[in-house]
Amino acid sequence: MKTLASAAVVLVAFAGPVRATQVYSGCSTPSPIPGRTWFVDPVNGKSPASGGNGSLISPWNSLNGIISGQWGTQGFSVPGYTRPLLSSVPYFHKVNGGNVSVADQVGSPPVKPGDAIMLMSGNYGDIVLGNYNLSTINSDFVTVQAVLGQTPVFSTLAVARTNKWVFNGIKVESLLGTNGNNNPLVGVSDQGASYPTTDIILENMLISSADSAAGWSQSQWLAQARYGYFVYGTPGNGANGVPYTSCVSLSGSHIDNVRSAVFLGGNNSLFTNNTVDHFGDDGIDYAANNLSITHNTIRDNLGLGDGNHEDAMQGQIGPLAPGVAYNTFSNILIDSNLILRQTDPNLAFPTYLQGIDAFDENWSNMTVTNNIIVTSACWGIALSSIHNSVVAGNTVVEDGLVSTPGCVAVLFVGGATHEGPDSSNTVVQNNLSSRLAIDNRGIGITANHNVAMCCNPPEMSWYVNGVVQYFTQPGTYANSNIIDTGGTNAEFDNFNPASMTYNVMLKANAQAVGAGTTGSPTVDVTGFPRTIPYTVGAYSFPL
Repeated sequence: MKTLASAAVVLVAFAGPVRATQVYSGCSTPSPIPGRTWFVDPVNGKSPASGGNGSLISPWNSLNGIISGQWGTQGFSVPGYTRPLLSSVPYFHKVNGGNVSVADQVGSPPVKPGDAIMLMSGNYGDIVLGNYNLSTINSDFVTVQAVLGQTPVFSTLAVARTNKWVFNGIKVESLLGTNGNNNPLVGVSDQGASYPTTDIILENMLISSADSAAGWSQSQWLAQARYGYFVYGTPGNGANGVPYTSCVSLSGSHIDNVRSAVFLGGNNSLFTNNTVDHFGDDGIDYAANNLSITHNTIRDNLGLGDGNHEDAMQGQIGPLAPGVAYNTFSNILIDSNLILRQTDPNLAFPTYLQGIDAFDENWSNMTVTNNIIVTSACWGIALSSIHNSVVAGNTVVEDGLVSTPGCVAVLFVGGATHEGPDSSNTVVQNNLSSRLAIDNRGIGITANHNVAMCCNPPEMSWYVNGVVQYFTQPGTYANSNIIDTGGTNAEFDNFNPASMTYNVMLKANAQAVGAGTTGSPTVDVTGFPRTIPYTVGAYSFPL
């Protein structure tokens, strides 16, 4: 049992909850200071029936006893708890002789929306918010956060039919099938227009199937690794994305040892400053409106032998409503991400990794800027059925370490996806790539001030009078597009894939320096302004 003296030591370290602020523009944010602060300790805490009162000195012992949406199910109970301690959670009980599942004040629940629940180290099991046909509706944000220096662990976190939650500093870890649970490690979803999910903020999370997957065989990966962070909802009308799961953010987090790592299928979602590594299948799949995917690192994917084509970021079909041929997803920002196919010299099952692509659906108002992609693949950036968009200031480089016969990593823009119409009204400029290919047969597809690196012919291609033209020799071509003379050794400060050294900052005498033009993007991958002499690629200045 925790003593007063040991609790006092924790008290010195406890600096109070830190309320999250990183959300998609226009989404709700919590007030800086919560209402009341409560404590849970699954090892040394007590139930209310045993005298736990949620204080630091006498914490409760169960998070599910406070917040679980499963309270709304007949027969669900937590030993020592007679009802959920959070007042907004519906629970199954009798009112006036009849059975109901509602949130009420019976029993004076102490925890209110706006409060913070602080977690001590220990395993909290599977945490489920919301229930079938039953919403948990909060008037203010409820914060669930690790106490400084503590490591609370959830087996899984399932968020649905609810709103206004902050999770900060939580580790979510378990193998596929633990307790019969095959859900993603973290899942956020809705149940249609009547049961939406909104304003979910996650920060500083650790999300993994296991701390280490060293020595796993491919069959072990397929049998044991979970999916990572999945946001997915009910389809809209084909043009409004995924409207009933919205305003979901994940920032400052680490996802590893998973199969497909991330699915962003909710509108108004932010995914920023995260690291995704040691994953099989895809790094990030995206399929919604109003997405911001920025400043993330994606590295070290594994070929698991399951037939998946490997993508760091792939635009997906997403949920389709009946009668809708394809979705049109709008307002996608993919900026300042670092994609490195392999940095781990001991990586199991290394394979190719396509960079940022969209082979399905229809995409408008996309901004793909300042990304660095170093990979072995045919497609470094490949975007089709793209409209009113900008692809600019990216660096796409072939590492040459995994055989992809007949191709090197190309920056390709234009044409049509499997379902969508031809691309239109899109600018491709100031990019530095191993190859450049533009399908400009659509209206308003222009490419200018790009540099392709010698010598992996054909270096550049686009259409003239409906016929594709290939350019293979160093020189300057239409609209100031250049094939350089020296390749990666002439352009980059220290690029040596054999030693997994990928410094793609420009040399002072690189041909990419001064080859660019003004316009989008106005800053580079470091946030530094782009000024004369304008460069191409992710950096606005030479070393």
